[in-house]
Amino acid sequence: MTKVHITNLYGMAGDSTVILAQNAVTDIARTLGYREIGIYFYNISTDSPSERSKRLDGIMASISFGDIVIFQSPTWNGWEFDAEFVAKLKDLRVKLVIFIHDVIPLMFRDNAYLMPTYMEMFNQADVIIAPSQQMVNRLCEAGLTVEKILIQEFWDHPHNLSLNQPVFKKEIFFAGSLTRFPELQNWVYETPLRVFANEPKSNPEANLVIEGWKRNEELLMELSKGGFGLVWNTQYNDGENVDYYEMNISHKLSTYLAAGIPVIVPNTLSNSHLIEERGLGFAVNSLEEANQLVQNMAPESYQEISSRAQGFAFLLKEGYITKKLLIDAINFLFTL
Repeated sequence: MTKVHITNLYGMAGDSTVILAQNAVTDIARTLGYREIGIYFYNISTDSPSERSKRLDGIMASISFGDIVIFQSPTWNGWEFDAEFVAKLKDLRVKLVIFIHDVIPLMFRDNAYLMPTYMEMFNQADVIIAPSQQMVNRLCEAGLTVEKILIQEFWDHPHNLSLNQPVFKKEIFFAGSLTRFPELQNWVYETPLRVFANEPKSNPEANLVIEGWKRNEELLMELSKGGFGLVWNTQYNDGENVDYYEMNISHKLSTYLAAGIPVIVPNTLSNSHLIEERGLGFAVNSLEEANQLVQNMAPESYQEISSRAQGFAFLLKEGYITKKLLIDAINFLFTL
């Protein structure tokens, strides 16, 4: 009997977005009867090629000839590990779905030379799940030939909390690092920016309220009291490709939406068009525009948007976006 497996990463810090994302997808997959393949994050330089091969054989022990495997990529154990894993899967004649979370050669400038290696690996998939159409376009330019492609568009954000009913407040939330987004340190607009991070203000004139880092449950409860969630991009992270934010999808965005509050995103975000099409918030050109939007909003308009966000929050809370992706991927394997 054919079994369906999904890889899952262990061994990183518990609050790592990388591991939280893979763990959440796997938890949802388990509800569909998929079987977990645990992969531990480790220093692969400690393995010889022979030792790495044996390690992979152990990881794959539960996979039978002709099974279905959903590979959450990357493992962050290096391209050698991932490429050999995929090669061994193909030796078993599995039907392979590669669920792309990140593409390291696109993410980091210094790794751009690895793109042909990643294309060779991705092209062994029967189905690709990609974050956005923008990502697919870039991968196709680089040599992706897989025809069966699904677009993720949003991350789910499962939880079982009973949240507050959002009320209109002229406040903007930012759940992220000011170090990674230094332009927010100079937020001098009328609308207060409430920052959920353990970092001090560097500009005493900035209208920032530092709330400190909060656990997921605390953060959702606080966000759901009302206000606006801000997602932003940055030009300042050394080594990162600036346009990567236009190809991946934001976990932070789903946190805000799961809390049932309207969102404000840059118009370059990969799914900004979906935010506007679904009436979940606004895509803007600048932080000043974000401030003006909040200052000029009427309470009744806020409640309309918040109501739509709360409806969408149900999908994220219950994992329906991921469930549909995983089911569609299996169906796609058996279509012409």
